[in-house]
Amino acid sequence: MRPLGSPSLLVRLLVGAGLALLIALAAVGGALDRVFTNAAEESMRERLESVVYLILSTVEVDADGLPIVPESLAEPRLNRPGSSLHGGAMTPAGEWRSPSLVGVVPQPNARLIERGSELFRGLEVQGNWNVFALGLGWEMPDGDIIDLTIWAAEDPNRLQMELFRFRADLWRWLGLAGALIIAGQVVLLILVLRPLRRVAGEVARIESGRLERLEGSYPRELRPLTDNLNALLAAERDNARRYSEALADLAHALKTPVAVLRARIEADSPASPADLAGHIDDMEQIIRRQLERAQRSTRRALPRAVTVRPILDRTADSLERLHRDTGLVAEVEGDPGLVAYIDERDLWEICGNLMENAVKYGNGRIRACVRAGEPGRRRDGVVIEIEDDGPGIEAEQFDRLVERGQRGDERREGQGLGLSIVNELVEAGGGRLEAARSGIGGAVFRVILPPS
Repeated sequence: MRPLGSPSLLVRLLVGAGLALLIALAAVGGALDRVFTNAAEESMRERLESVVYLILSTVEVDADGLPIVPESLAEPRLNRPGSSLHGGAMTPAGEWRSPSLVGVVPQPNARLIERGSELFRGLEVQGNWNVFALGLGWEMPDGDIIDLTIWAAEDPNRLQMELFRFRADLWRWLGLAGALIIAGQVVLLILVLRPLRRVAGEVARIESGRLERLEGSYPRELRPLTDNLNALLAAERDNARRYSEALADLAHALKTPVAVLRARIEADSPASPADLAGHIDDMEQIIRRQLERAQRSTRRALPRAVTVRPILDRTADSLERLHRDTGLVAEVEGDPGLVAYIDERDLWEICGNLMENAVKYGNGRIRACVRAGEPGRRRDGVVIEIEDDGPGIEAEQFDRLVERGQRGDERREGQGLGLSIVNELVEAGGGRLEAARSGIGGAVFRVILPPS
């Protein structure tokens, strides 16, 4: 059974953004609902409090201690039976209730409260009425002070309906805003992910052979990906070319030994086993050398960082021990932390060959140095210099020695083969090899590895 593919980036981003949006809208909606509810409840308290003070401004207490209020009040709803607003005043001797309570069932359960205190029942208190009451003391003509409580009540359905309408409008508009935001996110994500789809399309054309590399102009965030893909493709093509050339060189190098061997076998006087073994040994050496050369020339597109200074130090120490009788002086300079992005085995062979040549053609003193090269966007370049105090080397001689390893005798390692190997390894690492006059009198070979 074919495994199911993972969801696309667009689906993942939309799901994640949608969940985050829902959480954000729920939090915003809940906060707005709470703020509006508190404001509506506070507004209701202020309305009831104003009704209480309205009744207080008109109430009188007779000699029997009964509260008396004029028949017509400034608040029309207190006079209209069945309205949602009611009020009253009560003393220990009796109470007065507004005409709006006529026919209302059940009626507010009013009671006396302590003087100087307030009572409020809002949304948090379950009941049939929202109530605000004020406890007072009323001075009678004889100087006695009696308890007087004035209250106002409102039907809670009024506040509930107000909250219901607000919540319906709130969530309707939040839902519309969420839909618009999600639609905008879809458009934005499609535009943002378009370069990735272009990369996938160009990779498909590369697989089908219609393209050789990624050619589009991509955003800065995708440049490392596209550059590395192009580097991998270039390295793959370069390695295939080098292997093809190595096989061609091997076939060309074996042509003469095979012809000689065939001629000796087909000759009237058969060749001796020792003679045949010598030819076979030559062929084995050619095969081994060509395979080693092909392996050395193989290029890694993304090599890891290799610290240069320890390789120079160890090579210099080994050469001083080997040439102790000649008094060789090998100096090493440079920042111990500098790194080169090249295969470590190649770097060992580059440094070893150049430093051995410096010992061979110098007069007892060599100097190796590593320093920072040209800065790059992701990693800096590095320069390695190997100097000697010998007779030096001319530019024409350097060009000849570099070319000789590729175009000279493939069966024998002649002078200059080591330098040609170094040049191949440096070029495989994307760098270049230069030669100039040394500051200590001889030649300086400079390995320049570029930045990336």
